[in-house]
Amino acid sequence: MPPMKNFLQMSLIGLIASTTQVLGASYDTLPKGVNLAVFKQVFTSKITSKYDTNSQDESLSLKENFNSNKLENISTIIKSYFNELKGISPDIYNQFSLGEFKAEAYAEATAQGLGFAHGLTDHLTVYASIPIYHLKTNVTFRQSQASSLAAIKNSLANIETTTADATFVRQLTMQLPETNEQLLQSLVVNFYGYKALGKWEKDSLGDTEIGAIYRLTDTADKGLALGAGTVLPTGEVDDPDSLQDVPTGDGQFDVYLESMAGINFFEGELQFDIKTRYTYQISSTKVMRKVDDSNLPLSRSKIALIEKLGNKIDSTFTITYNPTIWLNVNSSLIYNQTAASNYDTQETNVKTALESNTAGDSEWGKIGVGFSSVELYKRKKIEAPFEINISAQKLLNATNSANYNRYDLDFKLYF
Repeated sequence: MPPMKNFLQMSLIGLIASTTQVLGASYDTLPKGVNLAVFKQVFTSKITSKYDTNSQDESLSLKENFNSNKLENISTIIKSYFNELKGISPDIYNQFSLGEFKAEAYAEATAQGLGFAHGLTDHLTVYASIPIYHLKTNVTFRQSQASSLAAIKNSLANIETTTADATFVRQLTMQLPETNEQLLQSLVVNFYGYKALGKWEKDSLGDTEIGAIYRLTDTADKGLALGAGTVLPTGEVDDPDSLQDVPTGDGQFDVYLESMAGINFFEGELQFDIKTRYTYQISSTKVMRKVDDSNLPLSRSKIALIEKLGNKIDSTFTITYNPTIWLNVNSSLIYNQTAASNYDTQETNVKTALESNTAGDSEWGKIGVGFSSVELYKRKKIEAPFEINISAQKLLNATNSANYNRYDLDFKLYF
């Protein structure tokens, strides 16, 4: 998987939180017979940079000079070509460049989540949720420096070759076309067989989550609950023929366990909650490009491999202040970690390239404000029990993750 698709998949799949985070405290369950409908809207800022493996923020925009040192590692045939060119003239070899190109890239994402929960008993709540994604990416090429082909051809015209291989390389070089943006696009499409680069967008369902929460305690000022569930592969998987496609699902079943605990003080005015989830991702067979160099994630051939995505840990610590029965202010620290993926192949280069940069983590800071009519409904001062929460979330630090801010709107209706 090319790097851009890699970190976008890690960052954007799971953009929608499950309906397990819908009640006043993390460990709360619905009363027996009560239902809950949830609508969630998520916006992200435009994604123009990412955190690399060293947690350094770097732009998605790339600038590359396609000189002999860069090009000769594409394949053994091209390596032989440049070895022969170096034998003809080391100066020409060092001078060789197809030009410098800049690629401007960005991504955008919005998502809606629909959820439903039902209280089977006062202690046991079951739920289901599904996200709908709208994703955009865009890549534009611009040649920022001309090639050296004209000067190289002038130099080669005055050099005599003494072997058949040298003569062939000399003639081939003399016939090379001048490079431009269209030539690179043609290389991607006609040689490698990918879809053309440019503007790309799609709307798609994400993976469906089904689970249950069981509350272990009955005390008013503290609580503990356990949860478990599965994630169904209802989202779209990665398109191996596109360098820009961002999958909305991972194409496999997941299972998870989670714990939720909290305590409140001053009759519920100040509340602390912590929630941790461990997700085991079950392996599946995927069709992907047979990449053998992580620095050049292009390949003409496809391969079906057993893919085991890395298991995940998600943890959230939240502080909530409730100044009134209808208003709360909350802040959270969120930590996500994904282990490296594993691919079942005996080809070492392919395995190394595909597994490169598939592990990642992220740390987020989040603030929000919530409005609730639940207590007012209980006091018969309002017609319907509902909750609205608005929040903003900023990425504080990460590895192998897209860098963006996100903004959430949650609406919850009890009936």
